[in-house]
Amino acid sequence: MKKLSVIILNYKSLNLIKYCLESFEKYPPCIDYEIIIANNDDNTKDFIKFGKNYSKIKFIQNTGNWGFSSGCNLGASIAEGEYLLFLNPDTQLNETPAIDKIIDILENDIRVGISSCRTITRNGAGNEISWTSPWLLIRWIRAVYSIFNKSKNSKRFPEEENIWYPDWVGGSAIALRKNDFNKINKFSADRYWMYWEDADICNKMKKKLSKKCALIRDHSTNHIGGGCSKNTDHQALMLKIEMIISAHNYIFHNSNGIQRVTILTLYILKNITSPTIKLALNTLLLNKKNIEKYKYITIAMIQYYLKAIKRRTWRSDKLAYEKR
Repeated sequence: MKKLSVIILNYKSLNLIKYCLESFEKYPPCIDYEIIIANNDDNTKDFIKFGKNYSKIKFIQNTGNWGFSSGCNLGASIAEGEYLLFLNPDTQLNETPAIDKIIDILENDIRVGISSCRTITRNGAGNEISWTSPWLLIRWIRAVYSIFNKSKNSKRFPEEENIWYPDWVGGSAIALRKNDFNKINKFSADRYWMYWEDADICNKMKKKLSKKCALIRDHSTNHIGGGCSKNTDHQALMLKIEMIISAHNYIFHNSNGIQRVTILTLYILKNITSPTIKLALNTLLLNKKNIEKYKYITIAMIQYYLKAIKRRTWRSDKLAYEKR
């Protein structure tokens, strides 16, 4: 039985997974681990062909592209490890022994339920401080919050500390105990097709098991970011819409009463007025590329809200529950 199961989700990203696996060979973790690759892509031929090159790796096929949470839960279903590490396909290990450190924290601090490390993107270090409050999905509220809580946040997240405890950690490299994963009912595959599932699982860990998140700042993984999903402008726009859709579900499941109504109302107004105004301005400026961009977003959001009213749910129609 392995100590750790590393789960990587594939969707049209086998070329990136190849580099990810090469980084494991170059910088192998000391911990006893297995690698599982779950496939959300319906291109099973290439997936099977790819798998023949890696006899020591487990491969499992999903029934469709039902989203990040679905694929990760599928991979976890065949995991033997005491610990689970969900790793994005466009992630690579480097000279810092990040995986060993991530698991070391889980082994030595029962108060920590989820751990991660700093991610190094093309533009440098990724965002390290993240909040689970649904109010902060609205940009101007987040800006005001940051201004008035600057001193408080500086004390909570001192630059000299190598471990921070934010509200949630990004899903590009996220580890937890398998027992805890099952206790909180895994990733919420019935709520999110893509995006916000990492914040949601961190919230569930805190609410159900009273455990916190830990972020290691002196160890890192390299993360291309969007490398496996944003191959075209159309895909990037589609994913932007899905991010907004997931945010609605996050707000709905992490607020209640008048608070839920208020946040959703503000968020809906933002998602309708902002692209509409930008569309009008770019039409006046005859900016053809931006006209198409904001026209797509405006129409997509109106269609989503009409569907949400008809279906009486905020969830994406890409989720598995719609197909069963």
